[in-house]
Amino acid sequence: MNLDTFEKGTLTHLLVLVVSTVVVGLLVFAQRRVRSKDHAKADRFRLAAGIAILVFEIAHNAYWLFFREGGFNLQESLPLHFCDISGLIAAAALLLPDRRLVTILYFWGVGLSSTAFIIPVVTEGPVHLVFWTFWMSHLIIVGGAVFFVLAEGYRPEFRDLLFALAVTTGYVLCLLALNIAIGTNYGYVGKVSEPTAFLGAWPFPRLPLLFLGGALLETAAWLPFGIMSHVRTRKAPRP
Repeated sequence: MNLDTFEKGTLTHLLVLVVSTVVVGLLVFAQRRVRSKDHAKADRFRLAAGIAILVFEIAHNAYWLFFREGGFNLQESLPLHFCDISGLIAAAALLLPDRRLVTILYFWGVGLSSTAFIIPVVTEGPVHLVFWTFWMSHLIIVGGAVFFVLAEGYRPEFRDLLFALAVTTGYVLCLLALNIAIGTNYGYVGKVSEPTAFLGAWPFPRLPLLFLGGALLETAAWLPFGIMSHVRTRKAPRP
């Protein structure tokens, strides 16, 4: 096992997937069990988890802003990628009782950031700090979204999907304007973007394909719940 570098499909990748699944499963099991007996205690756990995640996200973003590879780099240091914002949203969703925060976390976590577990962009191995911060940050996002569904009873509705699509579109447009202005690639919608270059030339057809792909991923995250809701409605007895 090479500990200096990381590649998808390796034993290290498999271990990351297994450990992440086990961690989320244990947290969901524990929270469901606690909430069935003591709602106040379960709420305190949510609060503690939110504070812990907030502290991690502040430290994580500070590392990228000031210390990663010699200091601030305009091309990479700003915490503007979806995973950067989603981590802060995860903390806020745990600390504040706001469905809109949970909705964005769910669709950006399950719909968008979950792809990081399948096609991760990190290349450093376990002996590097960035390996741990990358996987911890994505575990917080995707695991947090799963936690709200399995432990807290969140069920995305069609209106939640529309809200998430609107917020995602608005944020991508803001990132696109920023990238054009300062020549960066935040959100991977910049002109020079190695991870998305396979989609073709920028801006066409790459940007429309990115928008379509993101919308399809978020819709796929909602679809199982939409189907279940439709089935329950059809089975409900008529008055």
